[in-house]
Amino acid sequence: MRKAASVDENAIRRAEEAYRSCDWRTAAREYLLAAGSGGEGAGVAFAKAGNALMKLGRAADAVMAYERAVADPALPNRASVLCNLAIAQAAAGDHAAAVSSYRAALDDPTFPSRWKALQGAASSLAQLGRFEEACEAYRSAALDSSNPDPGKTLNNLGTCYLSQGRHEEAIEAFKAALDVDGYSGKGKAAANLGLALAASGRHEEALAAFDRATTEYGHTLAPEAVAAYDACRRKLEQPRRETVEGWRTGEMPPVLSDQEPDEDLAFFTRTEEEMREADRAARKAERQARRQQKGLFARIGSVVAIVGMAVGLLGFLWASGIGFPTQQMTVRGLLEAHRAGKPVDGYWVAVPTVDVEKEMSGLPPRFTSYRIGSVDRSAKTSTVDLVIVLEQGAPLAYKVSLVREGVGWKVSGIANDWRSTQD
Repeated sequence: MRKAASVDENAIRRAEEAYRSCDWRTAAREYLLAAGSGGEGAGVAFAKAGNALMKLGRAADAVMAYERAVADPALPNRASVLCNLAIAQAAAGDHAAAVSSYRAALDDPTFPSRWKALQGAASSLAQLGRFEEACEAYRSAALDSSNPDPGKTLNNLGTCYLSQGRHEEAIEAFKAALDVDGYSGKGKAAANLGLALAASGRHEEALAAFDRATTEYGHTLAPEAVAAYDACRRKLEQPRRETVEGWRTGEMPPVLSDQEPDEDLAFFTRTEEEMREADRAARKAERQARRQQKGLFARIGSVVAIVGMAVGLLGFLWASGIGFPTQQMTVRGLLEAHRAGKPVDGYWVAVPTVDVEKEMSGLPPRFTSYRIGSVDRSAKTSTVDLVIVLEQGAPLAYKVSLVREGVGWKVSGIANDWRSTQD
């Protein structure tokens, strides 16, 4: 039997006061001081230290604190702490461990937030490429009666189906999300529905879904959705060839009118002078045609050379990771929107494989400034070094992952650079 811990109540009071004032660093230190070397009864202090460390974006340290917490046999609300442990493990990039912790939380039949564990497990399973299991978890989370936002879960389920090419199932999931009363993300769900319909060749319905996203819900289409919209419109605008008595227009031979002269018969009625004049006119027309052909070839050659140079330049820029907006512009816009409390979805990939809200929770809600450092570029992916300066405490460093979307760049993930954020 483990020895009961002697928790420092004074440290607990200091920690609670620091936590209420958003001084996460002091709160984490005082909670860990209160927990001491551990033992029965110290789990609550370790769990609260984990919460403060997550506020600081130090997910790896939070994992260790939560693990100490769940080791306490007297810990209350164990399932909730296991769920927090899973969130920290996923933020630290260990999705396999996160799935195990989420499932441990679900083993508790009294856990009141089962939908949260199911949705978190689905996200980590998708990160591991286990899409069948991810879809099943999203489906269970959407059906959970305690889920306060089933529309969001159904939208995530649809994107999971869409990533597997299961277009019809994705369409049904997105439609179900749109039917949920009070769901605030209906614009995104309608745009995703348009993508699924376009992928399944239902172009008219796709255009209607995209139009609904923009006009009814005021959603700004991501570049991927704009490209799908334009492709559907081009498909529907292709001209249809008319038919006449079973023949396609343009295939029927011309019919001579009774009023038009028959050119073949006119040859026999021409005078010798008319024939010489016709010969001179024919030779003159032939010389003009040759000159025009040479000029045409020269113009075509110039155009081909210019196009070749442009394609070569675009290829070089693409391979070099150059795009618009640039990686720095995307990260800067994301941070400014986050600091101002504005929506940030427009800076993320159209169909993210991560929970955007959870990824953004790793960034501090308030900070004084930030620095964008080096950019590791390639044709399709990039990584940006980011340092955030807090109002108090040491600066925090992050690695922002981006992927190319259209000609520009969108964020696909945010991770702490632990080497530079440890005390």
